[in-house]
Amino acid sequence: MKQLKKHVLSLGLFLLLFLLTFYFIFSKYPVSEFLSSLKNCNPQNIFIAFLCVIFYLLFGSLFLKKIMKSLKSPISFFHSLCYCAIEIYFSAITPSSTGGQPAEIYYMSKSGIPLEKSTIAIFINTILYKLVIVILLLISIIVFPKRILGNGILFNSLMFLGMGLNILAISFFTCLLFSKKLPSKIIKSVVKLLKKAHIIKKEKQEALDRKSETLITEYHSYAFFIKQNRVLLWKLFFIILLQRICLFSVSYFVYRAFGLQEYNYLQIVLFQIAITSAIDSVPSPGGVMIGEGLTFQIHTLIYGSTFALSSMLLLRGISFYFLVLICSFLYLYYHFFGRKKEV
Repeated sequence: MKQLKKHVLSLGLFLLLFLLTFYFIFSKYPVSEFLSSLKNCNPQNIFIAFLCVIFYLLFGSLFLKKIMKSLKSPISFFHSLCYCAIEIYFSAITPSSTGGQPAEIYYMSKSGIPLEKSTIAIFINTILYKLVIVILLLISIIVFPKRILGNGILFNSLMFLGMGLNILAISFFTCLLFSKKLPSKIIKSVVKLLKKAHIIKKEKQEALDRKSETLITEYHSYAFFIKQNRVLLWKLFFIILLQRICLFSVSYFVYRAFGLQEYNYLQIVLFQIAITSAIDSVPSPGGVMIGEGLTFQIHTLIYGSTFALSSMLLLRGISFYFLVLICSFLYLYYHFFGRKKEV
């Protein structure tokens, strides 16, 4: 019941921010202006932009399927797709994307996947996901320093704050994954807390101690296996890189849909990476409001005042809201109909 209330509150906050954002936008700019500009867009490029979002999901599923197979807990492609959708959906509706990974681990454990394996898979995904963002952002600053850094103090502050938070997250999850002491201390602290709060009955405390010790041992053995398997890590990094490029490519095909050619593919994608890093620094669900604001600011430079609003709405609509919509359908289907024992 508590989980349901949290879900409803998170979804309610997300929808409230969504409605406020678009009320503010369309109170200043008529809807007819947006719709008329869409009529002149190239449908082929818009279709490719939607395909990029689909491939983003498919690469995420491929990553999870590959790493779970290496951890001796193979899952079907459809179930890995559902787990990815669950992570994206809950990340979108919770502040600072904090709900995605716990929800994914929860549903994987419900399917019979051992907690230590799902946790390792999520940690590696988070590390590589954020590492790709940091590397690509550094490349964008090196290649186009004047363009990327010439967008005002606020944008630059948010962009570097986002990069700093990603670096901290990479360091934290790397310690959790490969440190011998930190995960053990966390698990033992949780067990002690459960005992003190009398959540666990006395007759079950010994069994919990044994289970936690087994969990710690198995966690370290699988983490060591991943650490030693560098070929696997490089393959996983490459999958995550392709996944991120798919989503960033949406911005280029939206740009080409408006018939514009001044900027090339690399420039548009690198601009989008800078926007993404800036959005990551803001703790609103899915970056709603701030995502639209920052995208509009950069699009004023790229598209000019004529297409800035329409391109921002189209880009956010495809790369974020369409993605969340697909993931919500997959989540609901899996929750009510698709769950079954995987292992």
